Amino acid sequence: MKAIGEFQWKKPLAVCLTALLAGLITVLSPFLKMQYWFADSMFIRNQPVDNRIKIIGIDEASLQEMGPFADWSRQQAADLLQFFDPEYAPAVVAFDINYFGEREPSGDQALVEQAAQLDHVVMASYLVYDKRLEQTDSEGLQMNTLYIREIERPFPALQEVSRQGFTNVIQDQDNYVRRSLLTGSSEGETEYNFAYEIYRCYMESQGLEPVEPQLSTNGSYGFDYTAEPGMYEIYSYADLVAGRCDPKVFKGSIVLVGAYSAAMMDQYMVPAARSTVMNGVEVQANHVNALLDGRTFTEISMVYSVLINVLATTICMLFLLYGKFGTGVAACVTVIISAPVISRIMYQQGTYWRCFLLLVMTAALLALKILTGYASERIRKHQILSVFRTYMAPQVVDELSRQNNYRIELGGRSRDIAVLFVDIRGFTSLSEGMTAEEVVDILNRYLGKVTNAIFKNGGTLDKFIGDAVMAIYNAPLDVEDYCDKAVQTAFDIIESMESVNRELREVHGREIACGVGVHCGKAVVGNIGCEYRMDYTAIGDTVNIAERLESIAKGGEILISGEVYDKVSHRFQAEPIGEQSLKGRQDKVAVYRMKGKDQGKA
Repeated sequence: MKAIGEFQWKKPLAVCLTALLAGLITVLSPFLKMQYWFADSMFIRNQPVDNRIKIIGIDEASLQEMGPFADWSRQQAADLLQFFDPEYAPAVVAFDINYFGEREPSGDQALVEQAAQLDHVVMASYLVYDKRLEQTDSEGLQMNTLYIREIERPFPALQEVSRQGFTNVIQDQDNYVRRSLLTGSSEGETEYNFAYEIYRCYMESQGLEPVEPQLSTNGSYGFDYTAEPGMYEIYSYADLVAGRCDPKVFKGSIVLVGAYSAAMMDQYMVPAARSTVMNGVEVQANHVNALLDGRTFTEISMVYSVLINVLATTICMLFLLYGKFGTGVAACVTVIISAPVISRIMYQQGTYWRCFLLLVMTAALLALKILTGYASERIRKHQILSVFRTYMAPQVVDELSRQNNYRIELGGRSRDIAVLFVDIRGFTSLSEGMTAEEVVDILNRYLGKVTNAIFKNGGTLDKFIGDAVMAIYNAPLDVEDYCDKAVQTAFDIIESMESVNRELREVHGREIACGVGVHCGKAVVGNIGCEYRMDYTAIGDTVNIAERLESIAKGGEILISGEVYDKVSHRFQAEPIGEQSLKGRQDKVAVYRMKGKDQGKA
């Protein structure tokens, strides 16, 4: 009953622990960098860039021609805006450059005047975060680490002739930029992010209604990258200011102006370029591109992520524990294959789900099942071989091992075998007057020699029956010349009795003699008994005849049947003693007495 009880509670406990562990792992979210990398490899695909988006970069050539950016007057920004011919004006011009505070009056004024000439100019603003202790709904206090203390904007005159959007980016825990806040608020004022403000201005210029992306609970959303660095149309700032470009190419386009030199330190790690970094203005270009194409996403909530992972791993565990091995493997493989597919479909529908942890947990369950199954099978095989070695010749056991034939089940099958019986003559009277220790010692010496002779000739030790021994040949594996080997075993047993008797005379002052009987024919061979107690043995008339032959053999005598003689006469000498009536049989049996090996034959 104890074993049954253990079986009943161990599996449900394993399922519960698996579900608990899956939820805990999902919440703790280990291997975060690997999770992001796997998701990026599935989701990010280079696509044709939107040719409406163009970048004017403050590149190395511009810095060499116009001097260090810190020394630039705002007149340079005014000169850039003056370059755009009103007839061929862009739909939107956006500066990913901070113009906070007033500086040189003439330069500031020139920039304001030129910005006023265009319909949609977007300037960069910046959210200044701080910490603040805030009241919670439960009348408690908590520290808000993302409190927006203020929004830094361009100087007032420039604000009046332009639109603003904050350029803050959100870096995930692996420091890659994938998401952004849609809005930021401070002191009752709300502002959109830089890319969305550009997108909103462009949609207004086209007479279209902008679409706000769906937001996660924290007010953020993700955007899909379109291309690697350098894929958008990029023009040198200096070339435009010097008039070396045709303004017609910018007609109706979205123009982003920003740093395009490593010296300006405006670069980020992005999933579209893992081997390098991307300039901030290109990040904004990708962001605008994603808004135009509707390729934004919200990340699945932690609650749903936990539910998905717990449910999937629990189902796999149930199949692995309660189903067949193949069914459990199929369940795990189905999850491993389908999870990335489902995750990809969800991403295309605007939901970001990192399925990497589910794949790892499912693969771990599958590997654990395979490893424990392999270990259990190895233990089972070792146990079976240990049992086999007690009644089979070592070479037979080795052959079983090579063939991986380890099945032990009830039932038998008919096959041709040779059966040998050997017994000590007059053992009952011999043991009278002897102590139990002396009887056991004699039996052990005798049975040891008999067992060695059987194993030496490839036989299977069927059983000990008191002082009698039964052995079979050609089972469980095919044995060549099995009748020859059975008869040879009989000779080896008789010969070994000489050394046994020498030992017995010295120790106990006694001798023993045994008789051997050998017969061959059809018999049912297999595991006979019940599920909790079975023996590998042979049954049938062939076994009975061999036993009867042994019972009429005298000490030191080997008797074989005519069927055996027909198979071994080429090798052994024997003399007929006529047909004999055997106990329990109506038909007589032709019996031969073995004389020895025929030296003149093979």
